[in-house]
Amino acid sequence: MNTTKYSLLKNGLRPALCAALLLACSPASADYSGLARQISEAAAGRGITRVLLGSFLPAGASVEEEARFASEKTASALASDTRLEVLDQSALQARGGGGEGWLQRLPSKLRPQALLRGSVFKEGDEVVVIARLVDADNGRVIASMEIKSAARFMELPPVPDINWGGAPSVAPVRDAFRDSPAEPSSDCAAAFKKFNVINASVADLKARYWARKMKEPGFAYGSLSRNPGSEIRDPEAKREFYALLSKYYDQETVPAIDAGNLKKLEAFMEKEGGVIDRCGMN
Repeated sequence: MNTTKYSLLKNGLRPALCAALLLACSPASADYSGLARQISEAAAGRGITRVLLGSFLPAGASVEEEARFASEKTASALASDTRLEVLDQSALQARGGGGEGWLQRLPSKLRPQALLRGSVFKEGDEVVVIARLVDADNGRVIASMEIKSAARFMELPPVPDINWGGAPSVAPVRDAFRDSPAEPSSDCAAAFKKFNVINASVADLKARYWARKMKEPGFAYGSLSRNPGSEIRDPEAKREFYALLSKYYDQETVPAIDAGNLKKLEAFMEKEGGVIDRCGMN
């Protein structure tokens, strides 16, 4: 079973909610095109044209999704580089009969000249991807490259032990939307800075909004252009949103949002969505 999904299930979350919370949430993407360029340049410097790409190894269960993502992005970036013939390890391993010595059993025209090995680590809120180009004949490291990004996949924090039957304690929300840009700004950084401040204040409102929406009959995740919460760039605000969403989703009745705040929240989310559509998530 997928480790991330298991960690969500063991906290008592329904599978449908788990699916919605396995979100790509990085405010800063790693430069996989740049990584592929470095790999190609290092290979070209040694006259290497055939590289075997295997899966990237996660340093711990908490980065399995990150490692899978890094492997796929690197493969995609390398595939567009005409200087290299990128070979898939699983396909070649099957051709070589598997087991020990499968690489040596391949015909010479299929044997890679170098292997690309990757490792993925968690470092605080960042993910570190280290790629090494290794000579296939002698195992010598030809080049080592490193890139970083904010974590893209976040596990939901443990659900607090609360009285599910009691009335939820919700702090009154003052006008947190007062700093929202009146119109989508042409300055993406400035707009996102304002959104960060507002999102830190309205995590509870957003959680209630999405919990109610997700419990509506006929609600389909496929109808969304973005996953709930993926627009929240601040890690602490994002964690708070996920914890509250879990709490409200598991309650029989989600606390309502008064008409005034609902109108302001929907207007804010519309402006936020417009900026994201124009500026992107990064």
